[in-house]
Amino acid sequence: MTAVQTDTADTPPVAVPSPKRRKTNWYGAFWRWHFYGSLIVIPVLFVLAVTGMTYMFRAEVDAFTHPGVLTVTAPAGAERQELSAQEDAVRDAFPDRSILSVVDQTGDRATVFVTAREDGVNANVYVDPYTATVNGELTADQLISDWAERIHGDLLIGEEGIGDRIVELGGSWAIVLTITGFIIFFLGRRPRKAAQAKGAKGARLRGWHAIVGLPVGLGILMLVVSGLPWTGVWGSVAQQVASDNGSSLWGQDPGAESTIDELIESTSGTNAEAGWAIGNGPTGTSTSTGTTPISIDDAVAAARAEGAPEPYSIIYPDGETGVFSVMSSQWNDNGNPAESEVSLERTIHVDQYSGDIVGTYGYDDYSIAAQVVSQGIAVHEGRRLGVVNTILSTLFCLAVMFMCVSAPIMWWTRRGTASGMAAPRAKLPVWGNWLLVVVMIGLGIFLPLFGLSLIVILALDQLLIRRLPRMKTFFGSV
Repeated sequence: MTAVQTDTADTPPVAVPSPKRRKTNWYGAFWRWHFYGSLIVIPVLFVLAVTGMTYMFRAEVDAFTHPGVLTVTAPAGAERQELSAQEDAVRDAFPDRSILSVVDQTGDRATVFVTAREDGVNANVYVDPYTATVNGELTADQLISDWAERIHGDLLIGEEGIGDRIVELGGSWAIVLTITGFIIFFLGRRPRKAAQAKGAKGARLRGWHAIVGLPVGLGILMLVVSGLPWTGVWGSVAQQVASDNGSSLWGQDPGAESTIDELIESTSGTNAEAGWAIGNGPTGTSTSTGTTPISIDDAVAAARAEGAPEPYSIIYPDGETGVFSVMSSQWNDNGNPAESEVSLERTIHVDQYSGDIVGTYGYDDYSIAAQVVSQGIAVHEGRRLGVVNTILSTLFCLAVMFMCVSAPIMWWTRRGTASGMAAPRAKLPVWGNWLLVVVMIGLGIFLPLFGLSLIVILALDQLLIRRLPRMKTFFGSV
C-alpha cells in the first residue's frame, strides 16, 4: 500500500511508499535477555553448584579433613554399644557440660553427641560406638560442610536476610535464563551449524554449551522450584497464603505455638536450619514430673516399638517438662532410611519420666504441599533415589559449573575488539506481544523478587540507558 502526497494544486501527486514494519528478530531478542540474565545468575549459580556438591558429600569431606575423629575402625562382626554407655563416656570426659542431642549412625561413622560449652558454643563430641571412647570434639565452624551449607543458604551475608534475597533473586532469574535458553537452543540451530561449518572461533564451545544446557535447564527448573520453600520471600509468602486460607503447608496440626524447629536448631551440631516439614511439627510435654528420668536407651526402645526406622537423632529433654524427641528424618545424614524414602520420616516424643509416647508427627501428618516439597528437596539434595540420585546430582553440579565457565569464555571470544558489554543487539518487544506480557506478569507474581527486579531493569532501560548516548552504546541498546 502506498500513500499519496501533494504539495500544491499544480503539482501532480507523488506516490510515497509506506514504511515497512520491522520484522522482530526473536532469536536475537531472546539471546539478549539470556545474556543479561546470565550476569545475575552465573555468580550465584556457580556458588550454589560448588557448595551444593560439597554439602552432598559432607560425610566424606568432613571425615577427610578431620581424620580419626568422624570415622572409626569397625571390627568385623562387632555391634555398636548402647547409647547410654557412649553417653557415660562423654559425661566422664566433659563432666561440666550438658548433653543437648545425639546422632546415632551406622558402619564406621562415630556417634555424635552435641554438648553445651561454658562459652555458649555447641561442640560435637565424637564417640567410637564400638569401644565407647571419645575420639575428639569439633565445633560447627570447623566443619567444611557447615560452611558450604551456610554459603549455599545466604552467601554468608546473613544480616537482615540480604544473602538469602540474593540467592532467591539468582534462582528466580535462573528460571528466566532456562526458558530463554530453551528458546534460543531451537531458534539458534542453524546459526550454530553455520558457525561450526565455517570453523568460526568458539563455535565448538558454543555447540557444547547448547547441548549441555538442554538437560541442565530441566534440572535447574526442578532444583530452583524445590528450593524456593527455603527462601525468605517466596517461602514466607507461600506459608502466609496457606495460613490465610485456613490451612498450613505443614499439616492439620502444624504446632504453630510449639514447633520443634527452634529446638532442633539450638541443639544440633551445625548451623543448618531444621528440616522443612519435620521442624514444624508439634512438640510433646512430660507430665510425670518428680520421678526418676528414663535413660536414653529407654527412649530409643519406645521409638523402636512405634516402628520408627533407625538410626535415630535424639534431642534430650529441655527442662522438667521436656521430652525425648526421637527422630527418623532425612536431615541428619546418619544413614536413616528416611533420607531416601521420605515417607518414613517420623518424630516420636517420649515422656522423660514414664517412657510413654506423648506425641508423634510424621510424613502422613504433612499436608499434600509439604509432602511434595519434602520429596522434591530429597531429590534436590541427591538422596531420593539413593546412589543413582547422587551420581546424577554430581553430574548435574559439574554440568552447571561448565555452563557458568563456558558462558563468559564464549562472550569474550565473540566480543573480540568490540567496546562495552558487546551484548546481542536486538530488542524484545515486550509490550507489543500479549503472550510475553502475560508470561512476564505471571512470573513476576509467582516470583516476587524477579518481578521487582524486572520493574527496576525496565525502568533503567527506558528512562536512563536509552536516553544517554554513552550508556546506550555501552549496553548495545537498539
